[in-house]
Amino acid sequence: MPTSLTKIQNGKPAVSDDLTDDLKNEQPVKCPRCERTYRLGYSDNEWNKVKDRIWLAESAIRKDHDLRHEAATIPLEWRGIRRRQIWA
Repeated sequence: MPTSLTKIQNGKPAVSDDLTDDLKNEQPVKCPRCERTYRLGYSDNEWNKVKDRIWLAESAIRKDHDLRHEAATIPLEWRGIRRRQIWA
């Protein structure tokens, strides 16, 4: 899952781009509770999952808002699809 969520400060990423060379694509994501902006970086292999990653990023940003956006990067936790077991 090569994706990252990095805080934007003064128009620049809070973490050096040297660490994310393989993440060539990016999408801005805003905190729904304030105006803080983050950059969702993802690799070419992840292009088909961007919609899911944006949803995941928004959820992580909401959680980080309660912590006052202290972290430069926010970990994205993908728990996968939860399916109910159907027993025959």
